[in-house]
Amino acid sequence: MTANDLEARILEFHEYGLWNELAVQSPQGTIFHNSDYLQVVADASSSKLKIYGCFKNDELLGGCSLFVKDWGGVVSYAVSSGPLTPYGGFLLPGPDTSKVRESELVQHGIINTLCDSIREDRYSSITITNSPDLADIRPCLWRGWKGSVAYTYYIDLEGNFSERFSKSVRREVRKAEDTGLHIEKLNDAATHHKLLTQVFDRQDQDTPVEENFFTSMLGLTERKKCGGMWVARDESENILTSRIWIWDNKRAYAWSAASNQEFRDSGANRLLFVSLLEEMQKMGFHQVNMMHGNTQRLSYHAAGYNPILVPYYSVARRDFVYNLASTIQTAIKNRR
Repeated sequence: MTANDLEARILEFHEYGLWNELAVQSPQGTIFHNSDYLQVVADASSSKLKIYGCFKNDELLGGCSLFVKDWGGVVSYAVSSGPLTPYGGFLLPGPDTSKVRESELVQHGIINTLCDSIREDRYSSITITNSPDLADIRPCLWRGWKGSVAYTYYIDLEGNFSERFSKSVRREVRKAEDTGLHIEKLNDAATHHKLLTQVFDRQDQDTPVEENFFTSMLGLTERKKCGGMWVARDESENILTSRIWIWDNKRAYAWSAASNQEFRDSGANRLLFVSLLEEMQKMGFHQVNMMHGNTQRLSYHAAGYNPILVPYYSVARRDFVYNLASTIQTAIKNRR
């Protein structure tokens, strides 16, 4: 296969089924690539969803999902991440480990063809953050794009995984159990958003998403059977903490967590997290993405579960218009 055999274009809505099948089959494919999930995130971020597909004849071999925004009709942004969505980006066919050179040529050809198509749309700023299963971003680097790395943590659910947790984690879980806390499934977007608002209020920050985002996402998880919301209650039926987890055919994701700040030292958050790990194991999952690893505070919290640190990579390109607009914006802020 050569680059001349490939063609890339934006997929039509009726082709999203092909994209979703590719997301299931591709090593890079995640719930964050599913078109229904992507549309919920696009709506929440006031973005336009564009999915680029790379074809050989009529066969969809790869692709890239992007959220697109315009600023004043002059500057346009294209990104693969969004609210509570750390990555998306390129999907490629699985490599043939017995033919490394041939596999690299195929995968590099797909990435280059997609990059050509994306550049033709003349975005002022492009940032493609890829799933951890795409380690080879060299085609973009060789084109002059800038690369960067971020991190997440995976928890291995094989065997009696809780024995690998730190003593402090296990002690907090036992404390919460001894006080009579109990877990239940409760798809209540308003409750989750209210608790999340408490978390951000305590940090003097605005809540990053609206309640309707959780309403739409919980509706999606209910329809597609790809996630749900659980809460921990005390004996007085107060909700102490809430978690929304989602999953795909590869792993589960600790997607969003919130807690009642009056009870943040109750151990309820640890208990709910460990209970959901046990639930995921029963459901047949072997791995959970903890969905954080890039801030010191959350990384310290995560380390108690003895997880695996996993990198994932971004590539970015900025044009002159974007750089000029950024310079002007910075100058205006500095004058205030």
